[in-house]
Amino acid sequence: MRLHVIPTPFYAANCVIIVPDGSTTACVVDPSAGVIDTIARILADEERTVGAVLCTHGHADHVWEAAAAASLNEDDSQVPVYIPGPDRYRMDDPLAHTPAPPQITAMLGEWRKPEDLRDFPAGSVELLDGLWMKMVPAPGHTEGSAVFIGHCDITVVVDGREVTSSTTPVPWALSGDVIFAGSVGRTDLPGGDETQMRHSLRTISNALDPQTFMIPGHGPVTTLAEEIATNPYLSRARQIG
Repeated sequence: MRLHVIPTPFYAANCVIIVPDGSTTACVVDPSAGVIDTIARILADEERTVGAVLCTHGHADHVWEAAAAASLNEDDSQVPVYIPGPDRYRMDDPLAHTPAPPQITAMLGEWRKPEDLRDFPAGSVELLDGLWMKMVPAPGHTEGSAVFIGHCDITVVVDGREVTSSTTPVPWALSGDVIFAGSVGRTDLPGGDETQMRHSLRTISNALDPQTFMIPGHGPVTTLAEEIATNPYLSRARQIG
């Protein structure tokens, strides 16, 4: 399975395109603003159409082009857009909950809410043919922020450059704005909670395989083992919870 990571111009959020082996469709994750043409190009290169859109949480820099991305299929109808249930309300007006300076809002244009918006299901889910994922709730950055985990062979391409490849199944995760390389998501925005974040970080660091390859919502890719060893926020959370 191939995962294309695309740094975007809106707060440098990472959009991810997941291309399962043997499927005719792909999943677009966190379609931020200013990235729809790149998404369309990669889908064309992979000879896929979009089969689902996943938003790791409801902040504007992770959802802004969700409706446009959901329309990148053969008949332009919108495929389902999944989001953790507690953050679904944010899709009515994402900017109401994500402060942005005027120069950013001027770039965005008008918000378009997806037509087929769904809560991400509980348990392990085959989102597309060959794409099994499980949501691990991790509130703290927002009420619904979560980490999405999978286990399969992967090739990860960041901004057009292959950074890792495995021919055997490995654990991997989309960590959204929960865990970054060397940092974590902020907790001072509406819906954030520092205590919940500490609990989430402790749970993730203890429950997931340390070898999990992580694709954060911002910044470079990492591994859970690296973050356990070097990330001061995870160290603190593991000590005090």
